[in-house]
Amino acid sequence: MKGYGLIQWVDLSSGDQRREPVPDDLALKFIGGKGLGAKLLYDMTDERTDPLSPDNPLIFAIGPFTGTAVPYSGKGTFIFRSPQTGIIGESVVGGTFGAAFRWVGYTALVITGRAEKPVYLVVREDGVEVKDASHLWGKTIYETEETLKKEYGRSSVASIGPAGENLVKYAVIGNEKWRQAGRTGGGAVMGSKKLKAIVIDYDTMKWDAADPDGVRKYTSEEIIPRAREELKSYFEKGTTGLVELANEWGFFPSYYWSKGSVEGWDRIAWEAIEREVFVHAKGCFGCPTPCGRYSRVKEGKYAGSEVEVEYETVYSIGGLAAVTDIKAIVWLNDLIDGLGMDTITIGNIFGFAIEAYKRGKLDPGFKLDYSEPESLYELTKMIAERRGVGDLLAEGVRAAAEKLGLQDLAIHVKGLEPAGYDPRTLKSMILSYGVSSRGACHLRLTGYFADIKGLGGDRKSVTKEKTEVLADLEEKGVLEDSFVICKFTRTLIDWEQMAKYYTLITGRETSITDLKTAARRIINLVRMYNVKLGVRRKDDRLPKRLFRESFIHEGEERKITEEEQERFLDYYYELRGWDKDGVPREEILKEYGLI
Repeated sequence: MKGYGLIQWVDLSSGDQRREPVPDDLALKFIGGKGLGAKLLYDMTDERTDPLSPDNPLIFAIGPFTGTAVPYSGKGTFIFRSPQTGIIGESVVGGTFGAAFRWVGYTALVITGRAEKPVYLVVREDGVEVKDASHLWGKTIYETEETLKKEYGRSSVASIGPAGENLVKYAVIGNEKWRQAGRTGGGAVMGSKKLKAIVIDYDTMKWDAADPDGVRKYTSEEIIPRAREELKSYFEKGTTGLVELANEWGFFPSYYWSKGSVEGWDRIAWEAIEREVFVHAKGCFGCPTPCGRYSRVKEGKYAGSEVEVEYETVYSIGGLAAVTDIKAIVWLNDLIDGLGMDTITIGNIFGFAIEAYKRGKLDPGFKLDYSEPESLYELTKMIAERRGVGDLLAEGVRAAAEKLGLQDLAIHVKGLEPAGYDPRTLKSMILSYGVSSRGACHLRLTGYFADIKGLGGDRKSVTKEKTEVLADLEEKGVLEDSFVICKFTRTLIDWEQMAKYYTLITGRETSITDLKTAARRIINLVRMYNVKLGVRRKDDRLPKRLFRESFIHEGEERKITEEEQERFLDYYYELRGWDKDGVPREEILKEYGLI
């Protein structure tokens, strides 16, 4: 079927390699990207698979849209059993890596085993070469990418930093310096395999489709003319435009989840970013409305720091750790990205560590407090090196809390720390964080989007109608991660447009119903994988602290109740055809051909 390439298998222990075309049946049922990767992971691993063992595969998969004339299609998906959460780990990376993978003729790369010494892979159209990476071990992501690009020229590089080498459980895989497969610890899986980097060495930007001219025509005539208006806020301010709204509405988690806004937030919002550090917009491959905000500190004690600033990092460092100097955030962000760690998780770690220090439970050897970036800079290095208390904090909030006896303080779902949307203000996040397949994620059901836009009711709604909206967003989202395209296209490339593109690329006449069936099949497969690993209703609940503690914002108490949570779960499980404990029923699995 057009739009698909090869599955390449590499065993780093034995050196064995093989390749095969993506079977049409697998492509039709699981699309690509997340769907295809999840199917491979489901078949290869179970509850006995140690996430940091040679048996845990690191899978990279793209979809039929990746690297084509479909806009926003530069992405690919890493899939693995997460060392941070113990359940499915998956993270989408932007930049150029996914597109370059398409241009050399592949759809999936499955890496197993463990090398005896550090290695990197070079992926070309004619095969994969395993090369010595001893000279790269210990280098930052920036240094690694720069070294390899000098050697290979026109190429795309995915690599890990020292955090991945040292098996920090939330280590990332970076591409194009500031684009990351950021969540659930893919960098640690790479590090466990002694795999420093993957280089895609490509000559031309070639891609196949049943009707390539039709794809180009549809893009130029139907999609691009709407793009700048549909994605106006991202185009003008990037994701940082959300900082102002989040603080005004009171959903900007601050002072480690004790408030819904941070004092002095105007100093880290878009106007301050634009005035003090912004240089130019930057986007992934195929993006006509780049959301990246490349920023650089030009003077002062943080001078020379540079990074792409985005909302989640401003929230995690600027909100949870109450750092309201945008130059300090760029400085910390630059260090974190170079060392190779997830900024959402480490911002949560900062807040947790400050509170643990105040309670006399954690002593890094220096004072920890809100609004003190210098101490957080040192703590970051300790974590990446697993030095002192950094060794414990490298395990993530859940593990650190259990060790310190601070479970009642810790904020996470299934071991993953949440993003920058407080469910006590945006109630759709109760369900979004709860049932997300990878833990407390904002990008699987995108409840924040529904609540901000007023879809299915206002931000306080906990109804069947709201649940149906969230389920539809989840289904669309799982396809976006499987095709693979950017989630910011959710209004621009909707069901009708996805079906049209899939038909033009594959040559298979495809309806919206066909796509929704595939999306539901993937959602049920992923749930069954997590069920196999022990996930049930008890794991879909938010931490007790969020129900026990409320906060006041603009004179209104912001709170959620356990009854609201249970009602959301009941609505959602019923809609999905799962039983009361969150396990897909046999008839549902039969309906989607999963048994």
